[in-house]
Amino acid sequence: MSDFNKIIAFQKMMPYLNKEQQEKLADTLGMDLQEIERRLVGKNKEDEFVLILLFMEVCKNITAFDEGVSQLLKTATSDLLVELQNGNKFMLEIKHTEKEKYSISMGNLQKRMDYAKEYGLDLYFAISIKGYWMLFSAEYLKDKRGKIEISDLTKSKLDEMLGCFSYVFPKGVRIKSVYSTYETVKTTEIQFSPYGKLVSYELYYNDKKIFRLKGKNSPYIMCAMALEALQDRLSMDTQTIQQSGSYTIINESFSNDFNAISEYKFLLAPIEHTVYDGEEKYTVHTYIENAKVDENVLQRRFHLTHIRNTMLYLADKGLDIMYIKNNLIYKLDPTKNLCKFSNRDKKIL
Repeated sequence: MSDFNKIIAFQKMMPYLNKEQQEKLADTLGMDLQEIERRLVGKNKEDEFVLILLFMEVCKNITAFDEGVSQLLKTATSDLLVELQNGNKFMLEIKHTEKEKYSISMGNLQKRMDYAKEYGLDLYFAISIKGYWMLFSAEYLKDKRGKIEISDLTKSKLDEMLGCFSYVFPKGVRIKSVYSTYETVKTTEIQFSPYGKLVSYELYYNDKKIFRLKGKNSPYIMCAMALEALQDRLSMDTQTIQQSGSYTIINESFSNDFNAISEYKFLLAPIEHTVYDGEEKYTVHTYIENAKVDENVLQRRFHLTHIRNTMLYLADKGLDIMYIKNNLIYKLDPTKNLCKFSNRDKKIL
């Protein structure tokens, strides 16, 4: 069995194994677990983009090609055949790199363009560079001699294809979370290892409290969960952790004024913070595998309307949020329906 097939076999088994069992399986396959995990990053990124397509609800059909058969026949097949709700169809390549730029040889690019052309379809590339997703036509890559950088982000067609916004948060946004490991303390039952369970959660803007979550019956629990992507970004900017008796107090804030987060990040983030089977954390791949056998997994997810209603609520409470649509920036008006935003909204840039 080739290393490629071993990794594919490992990925299929991975959702059903704990860490110790994964190590035993890797040993049986004659491979190092860390090396397998490193090589699975690309496959997991493919799964992530598939979830983005599903969660944004823009696709009528998604068809995946068997990579093993393609290798056998030496065919330059794409990763997916995508049909949008509006009837548009195209071939899609999904690529990821942690380098500063993505590159593909002109010969390889032409083979893939020729394959799509045989079926009368356009070819697009969904490219993740250091976690930032972009979408380009194969013709754009050809014009760029097969090289894409972060600076190409403004030319990306991803938001246009997804009907997706990015929300821009200002300096002054802060989240204060309090956790405790004491069983006698009343908590929300939301766990954050090693600090214990969440006691309270407060969102501030310029020291004005927007809302406070306390207790497992708080009406703001779903709101806090919908803001996981915001808290993730805050934690990467400025984070302080203090101990006070049996409590851990975590403050997270922005140090700069322009912090853009795409809607699909808000849809994906709750998955990455959810556990299943007691203590196993979801990855996008294990989430998909669980969704295949339990349709309720997808039904329990956050939908776009949840995220957009949360943003409208925050704006109504005084948080100055802007949004990016088709590379233009608008001020978020809490009196408007986000699903019906138009170019009549107040343009900033």
